[in-house]
Amino acid sequence: ALSAREASGAPALPTEQPQGVAGIAYRGPLEEDVQGGARHASIISAMWSNIPNHVRASFKAPVSLDDAPKSSAPQLIDRVASQVKALAFSTGLAPASWSQSSALYYDGAIPLAPYRRGQTAAYNYPQVLVPRSIAHRFPLDMYVDPVFQTSDPDQKARAKAHTLFNRLQGKTTLMICFSGQPMAGLYTGVQRWLDVVTEEFSARTNTQVFKLHAEEGWFNRRTSALTKFHLRRQVNEDELFTTFVYKGKWKYEYMRTLHLYDKELPVVLLIDAMGYVRWHAVGLPSDDATAVFQTVASRLAAERNNFA
Repeated sequence: ALSAREASGAPALPTEQPQGVAGIAYRGPLEEDVQGGARHASIISAMWSNIPNHVRASFKAPVSLDDAPKSSAPQLIDRVASQVKALAFSTGLAPASWSQSSALYYDGAIPLAPYRRGQTAAYNYPQVLVPRSIAHRFPLDMYVDPVFQTSDPDQKARAKAHTLFNRLQGKTTLMICFSGQPMAGLYTGVQRWLDVVTEEFSARTNTQVFKLHAEEGWFNRRTSALTKFHLRRQVNEDELFTTFVYKGKWKYEYMRTLHLYDKELPVVLLIDAMGYVRWHAVGLPSDDATAVFQTVASRLAAERNNFA
């Protein structure tokens, strides 16, 4: 009976396909799908789901600094939480991790550039290279996501979260941390630092430049996928694996080691080949901070990589 049904031209039963994620097949660009998908390419390319127009516009790289997208104000829940923590810390009953200001570093052995209320120029940076014996080591358990994303199953492993400490080994690293606030965005504070220090720093051998988005707050952690989507369209293609987003739990150790106590301003870290933060600054580049950075970066590049 089965053979007679096949001979009569009856449609064959469809072969069973794997369900769920295992059933997703990567076929390449939609425009090249000769099996029928190409005719829908022009329509799908114009569909942006429920993304508002002003968000769509922010995905385009600005022509000038004035056209760069302005970050929105922090969420009300995050502002209230920060104010409550600051008030509790002022009573002396809260833990040290609730402090909203930078505590004393290196037991006062190394003077740091002072901070004045309302200051946006770089502060809290030393005039010398911090000895490794008292420097802070980059957190070993800090997992970050690259902004790179793909649907190719052969490339998905490259988009997974990984510890950044391993990437720091063997090279001198310039890391710029930013929160996306108006003065701590890719086209504002981050770009200003890159303009004044990157050319000379990258000319040295065995160096690398990383950018890390990190901001405290429940809302920021829950919208990390949108943050990566946004940043992926702001950076160059060769920076997809050197631009990262941190979406994990906010720890006091991370805040203190990476100097993330002022989310309104960018943070510049100079990390040696063993993962120790040897120089740091918070704020926009000033003439003095830039000159000091170039001096200590030159000394760090010539330093021998030993455990002394």
